[in-house]
Amino acid sequence: MATDVEIERALATVSATLNDQQLERFDSGRVQEIVTEALGGEQKLSVDDGGGLHDETGARIGSIRRTGSGEWIVERQNPAADNSDQAVPAPAPQSKLRKVMTKLQVKKS
Repeated sequence: MATDVEIERALATVSATLNDQQLERFDSGRVQEIVTEALGGEQKLSVDDGGGLHDETGARIGSIRRTGSGEWIVERQNPAADNSDQAVPAPAPQSKLRKVMTKLQVKKS
């Protein structure tokens, strides 16, 4: 089981890496690699397709999301909360027009 220190280390590493690399979209496989590397190669935490971070029991202990301005937010969550064992839903696919509009809004900021 991941300790509090390991969870905080994984969350901080994900936040720093995603914001440094300025990724356009969430890639659960890439984030899983980041989390596993932050924990010394051990897969004590798992990442779902919607940006949820889960411990060995399946409880969601963190979430990862991208703001409209392009910043990645990584937050610790209470694993004892109702429905904390549920995966974070993946965002719906964007149309080409919505993608262009989002990019224009980000560049204006």
